[in-house]
Amino acid sequence: MMMKKKSYAQILRNLALVSQIGISMLVPIVGGVFLGNYIDKLLGIDIIFLCVFTILGIIISFMNLYKIATKGTNSDKK
Repeated sequence: MMMKKKSYAQILRNLALVSQIGISMLVPIVGGVFLGNYIDKLLGIDIIFLCVFTILGIIISFMNLYKIATKGTNSDKK
C-alpha cells in the first residue's frame, strides 16, 4: 500500500512539473503577442512591435525553462 502512495505522489509531482513548464512557456509568448499587437495598433505601425515582443517572449520562455531545469538538477544533488 505504501508503494502505491509513493507512485501516486510521484505522478502528481511530475504532472505539476509538466504543467509548470507549459504555463511558464506559454504566458510570456502570448503576452508578448498581445502587447506587441496592442502597441502596433495604438501607434498605427505595422508588425514591428509584434515581432519584437514575440521574440522577447520566446527568449523569456526559454530562460524560464532553463531555470526550471536547473532547479530540478540542483535539488537532486542535495
